[in-house]
Amino acid sequence: MTSHIAAIRDLWRTRRARIAVLAALRPFEESLRRIGREDPRSMDSPYLAGFLLAAVSGLARDACPGIGTEGVGAVQLDVCSALTGVPRTVLAERLLSLSLGEDAEFVLGCSDAVAFHAVVVAAGAEPRDAADPGPASQEAQALWERFVERWVSGRAAH
Repeated sequence: MTSHIAAIRDLWRTRRARIAVLAALRPFEESLRRIGREDPRSMDSPYLAGFLLAAVSGLARDACPGIGTEGVGAVQLDVCSALTGVPRTVLAERLLSLSLGEDAEFVLGCSDAVAFHAVVVAAGAEPRDAADPGPASQEAQALWERFVERWVSGRAAH
């Protein structure tokens, strides 16, 4: 009985984390869709994969500190698939390959996501006002443009 309760708790944490991560990344969703429309191959970028994977991981652990490794993995696949349109199975294989291969662009994307994650967390604590976003929300948008939009468009500013 205890294992069933633990499994249900893990499912609940995973669902809660997925909802929180999608909400945190919602301000950047249209930008990502636009990038994908302009160049569908950009959704396969090792940099973008690493950036999204690391950002989602941090946000999922923040939303549910007790979430397990399998739960974080499920959230990563669900959220990254929802944002990029890449099927979960394709995404899982790609992420595993990039991670095990220590792809330099993938690792750089993961690294850049750490700074982005910190600012997105701060932005989440600000009052919601689309007409007048707070300083952390503005910084999050600036980092998204620097790290994602410029990188994917080939104008990386590192």
